[in-house]
Amino acid sequence: MSALPSHLELVQGVVLPKPVGADPALDFLNTRSDFAGRGPARSEWLTSYEAFVIWNGYVGLLSDASVFRLIEQAAVKPKDAAHRFDATLEFRADLYDVLTDAGAGGSFDAVARAVERATARRRLTAVPAVGLGFGAGWDLPEDLGLPLDQLALLAADLLTGASRDHVHLCPGDACGWLFLDPRGRRRWCSMSTCGNRSKVRAHAARTR
Repeated sequence: MSALPSHLELVQGVVLPKPVGADPALDFLNTRSDFAGRGPARSEWLTSYEAFVIWNGYVGLLSDASVFRLIEQAAVKPKDAAHRFDATLEFRADLYDVLTDAGAGGSFDAVARAVERATARRRLTAVPAVGLGFGAGWDLPEDLGLPLDQLALLAADLLTGASRDHVHLCPGDACGWLFLDPRGRRRWCSMSTCGNRSKVRAHAARTR
């Protein structure tokens, strides 16, 4: 088997892009390249519900145990898993529109609905406190909807937080990846991929 490009990694038998967005919601969007419309992508790494769950584990959004249990659930309920996966791809496209197209009103409404559904499913659970009594935290049911719900809530945090103003689009050819650049010093999603290709093209143009 040939070596993978530097921006990809083999995880549990699934080829996945390495996180470069500095935010899990952006890394979720970067699981495909070239968002020109909603047709086939130049590269697509979320090819099934199982691949989506494995990606969640890879970027730290799910524990290894949760990944295993959700893949088991998907095997028992393949139609439900396929429905959840289709909804995931739609949400990814809608969120990308919201972050890159100021006129994407319909997409914003779709993202808002996903956030509202996820918010309604959150449960307040008790956690041990450092001092007296208990603290509390938010939890979501560990079912087939969990990975998308978590991403919807993370997307809401991104859209409503200070980081929203620091989202940038990689100018690489047929790339379309997004990343945070709070210091205004970053141009490429990765210097080893788009940055290096640009340098090679520039060098070739100078020597012609």
